[in-house]
Amino acid sequence: MAKQLGYTDDDLKALANFASAANFSPAVRAAIKLAENMTVNGQLVSDEDFAELRQYYSEPEIIELTSLIGMVNYFNRFTTTLRIDISGTDAPYESFVIDS
Repeated sequence: MAKQLGYTDDDLKALANFASAANFSPAVRAAIKLAENMTVNGQLVSDEDFAELRQYYSEPEIIELTSLIGMVNYFNRFTTTLRIDISGTDAPYESFVIDS
């Protein structure tokens, strides 16, 4: 989907270091940070993060970003838990465990 929106392979690789990547505008970096923090633990999203988001996005846009990130996280957890293959291939589902 990212490629359909115009992002390149280099952009996708740069996600690992998005905070310092020149590939992304400050607005996109703020949105990626929101997504990363919400995905790991929603309590990581700070007042400072919201202040940064408000520099680039309106309140309705922030709500829309937050809603979309939450829905994608829900969908991913739901399909992963039920081992639903959404890859579109016939490859077997590969489950993995993150070491804690």
